[in-house]
This record gives sequence, structure tokens and C-alpha cells, in this order.
Amino acid sequence: MSYKSCLTWCIGSLIIMFILVGLPIIIYYAVVQPKNPTFTLDHASVTGFNLTSDNHFTAFFDLVIRANNPNHKMKLKYSRVRVNIFKNKQRLAEDALDKFSQRKRNVTLLRSEVVALNVKLKESPGSNIRFETESGYIDFDVFMTATLNSNNLEVNCKHAIVNISEQTIEASAPNNKLNHNFRSIGCSVRVYNDDA
Repeated sequence: MSYKSCLTWCIGSLIIMFILVGLPIIIYYAVVQPKNPTFTLDHASVTGFNLTSDNHFTAFFDLVIRANNPNHKMKLKYSRVRVNIFKNKQRLAEDALDKFSQRKRNVTLLRSEVVALNVKLKESPGSNIRFETESGYIDFDVFMTATLNSNNLEVNCKHAIVNISEQTIEASAPNNKLNHNFRSIGCSVRVYNDDA
């Protein structure tokens, strides 16, 4: 066997290996690879608002989060779903949701009623909430965690702003309702595996 025929045979073998192994991998990553779900905070309202003079905070947050599964071939399974409300990195409240499955190319609305009950606020969140409500709005962050098909999921919805029709709110008056017009916001999504 000559050098030229040996070289031709090696090059031919590499091309056949690429066609048999490499091409399916490229097609998988280009077409079939699963996409991360997307999330939008579609609705937020606050009722039962009360902020005392010594910064004890009570409020009922009503949230609707839209989960969109863009995958054509993959069903998503969510478990250990938790929704948290934060203000200046202080957790105000937490809610646990039931596990659920999402069919391929499906939109699911998640409803969460999160309760902050007599939470002692740190100085920064307390003064910010007091200033915001006097200015006619309240601003908070929504953070959702879950297990998604055995991976970890983090959804972060920053600066959910609920507008208030009354310009001044009596901080010590119980059961104030914050009337609002809410504009939906997109959320950042992170999916990761602890094993990697």
C-alpha cells in the first residue's frame, strides 16, 4: 500500500466518521436542543398594606407569573416551586406552589398569594417602602426557585412596581388597599445542574 493510498483511506475514514457522528450532534444542537422556559410577571397587586412606625410590615401580594415552554418536543416538570418577595435584598414573604407539568409549546399561568405578616424591616427597606407609598407606588422584586426536570431553576423579576391611586397612605392604618395599574415585566431565567 502506497503512501498516497494510505492518506486517501485515512481522509475518507475521517469524512465518514464526521458524517456518522459529527453531523447528528450538530443537527441536535442546532434544531432539537431543549430551550429554557421564559417567564413574565403578568400581574401584581398589594392589599392589606400596613407599615407601623417601628417598621413592622404587613401586606398581601397577589401575583400571576406566566411560564412559557417554547420546546417542540420536551415536556417540563416543575417541583419544589417557591415564590419569594424581596425589598432591598430583605425577604419579606414566601409562598410554596404545587408541583406541575407543562406540555410542549405551552403557556401556564402560576398564581401565588404571598403574605408578609408583621415582618420587622431593616432600616433601608423600611424607609424605601415609606417613601414609595407616599409617592404613590411600591416597588419589590419577585424571586422564584424550582426543580425543573432534575435541574435547578431560578427566575428573577426585578422592580415589580404597583402604582397606587392614593398619593398618601396612612402608615399606621390597617387594611389599606393599594389600587394599581400593573405593567407586566420580563424575568431573567437561570437553569443549572449542581453536578456540573
